[in-house]
Amino acid sequence: MIHELLPVVAGELNDFFQARFGTNEDKVVLGNIVEQDGTIAVQEPNKLIVSLINIERDGSKMGYGTNSYGGPPPVHINLYVMFGAYFEQNNYAEALKFISGVVGFFQANPIWDSSTCPELDDHVSSTSFEVFNIDFRELSNLWATIGAKYIPSVIYRVRTLDMDEGNIHDDIPAIEGITI
Repeated sequence: MIHELLPVVAGELNDFFQARFGTNEDKVVLGNIVEQDGTIAVQEPNKLIVSLINIERDGSKMGYGTNSYGGPPPVHINLYVMFGAYFEQNNYAEALKFISGVVGFFQANPIWDSSTCPELDDHVSSTSFEVFNIDFRELSNLWATIGAKYIPSVIYRVRTLDMDEGNIHDDIPAIEGITI
């Protein structure tokens, strides 16, 4: 389910940036900021990197009973997704423009479901995007954990995905036009 939602988000952001900023190329890349060996994961600069940085159980929703397949109730989770602008030094203002674009995009589109985004999988009933505040100490720890130097970024909490074994598919939707 996560592997179905985040590529759709990246694709919708790419469409938004192409329409809003008149870009001819895909600016949004789904992936890590840094590889496990410490090298930069995105080889081409001037991109907005979408990275899953945490998953937590949503305690406000408790599952009871059984799922639609007769198994245990679904687990309700929140995702924490970072949108980081990896732009060359002389393009810092451009990085800020794309971060502003992310905030504007989710401000205009905070709730996602099959009626607002037909590309979403049928198992995503409804999810919302909200800015997640993080203080400077936590932010410093996060970037140290990632193993990278800070880049302009914003973190969103994606609420709530209902995960159960019956709605996890092995097919991964193709992302077209993104090169790494």
